[in-house]
Amino acid sequence: MRPEPFPFGPLSSDRLRLDPLRVDDADEMVGVLADPGLYRYTGFETPPSLDELRERYRRLTAGPPPPWADLWLNWIVRAEGVAVGYVQATVKGESADVAWVIGTRHQGLGYATEASRMMLRALDDGGVRTFRAYIHPRNAPSQAVAAHLGMRKLPGQPFDGEDLWETHSS
Repeated sequence: MRPEPFPFGPLSSDRLRLDPLRVDDADEMVGVLADPGLYRYTGFETPPSLDELRERYRRLTAGPPPPWADLWLNWIVRAEGVAVGYVQATVKGESADVAWVIGTRHQGLGYATEASRMMLRALDDGGVRTFRAYIHPRNAPSQAVAAHLGMRKLPGQPFDGEDLWETHSS
């Protein structure tokens, strides 16, 4: 039996709220994701159009097709009610590949670290024990987020020239 598509609800802190992704979020997020500079290290060449983002969100909210047993978990990060980015996790059993993207206008405020920490805590409460992030070797801001989350860079570059960062919960 497949797990529910989104077993985690909204998450919140004093500064941020993480809302489970909805297709309608594309309308607000297309502006957040509009800066081409966001894609320098991500493998995407250009910002998505509104239609592309809606389609991507349709796929993400539907989850992976059978026979995949992964969970695709995505949250919109909001500060003072305004979308500033997203965090996501692909969960397989007790491990998760995680990622974070904060719009350029909202970077440098600690949102990526705070939102990612909230996500990792929720996943840990849900039984996930190993967390991995694939980070471009020149993406110093994402490396700093990973380090703040207790992740350590592992040797080698196992995926498309990116470094693998990992941490384990206790």
